[in-house]
Amino acid sequence: MYVLYALAVPLFGLSYLFFKKGKKAIGNATLGIAMFLNPLGYDWVVYGVNCLTHDYWMTMSVMYMMAGSFFIGFMYLYNINPIKSFSYHAKNTHKHIKSKIAKNG
Repeated sequence: MYVLYALAVPLFGLSYLFFKKGKKAIGNATLGIAMFLNPLGYDWVVYGVNCLTHDYWMTMSVMYMMAGSFFIGFMYLYNINPIKSFSYHAKNTHKHIKSKIAKNG
């Protein structure tokens, strides 16, 4: 397991360097490999929460609440209004489906 972490750290560094140099394709590839090799300590966090709660379902509930809080934080920091985003995509999808039906029908 530690071998994977040891491989992930240099790949994160390489992805940073490639993005700084403007080579986005290589940066994305190294970042993807690094994220695959390193789940950012997810296994340790689950183990730690499970040791605290002694209950699998409570552990999973805590993990989902953490994921939700990070998602909400992302939307807040990037000024994304989920209601406007959902309505925008719903309208565009509806228009796209109607145009496909009119074209084929």
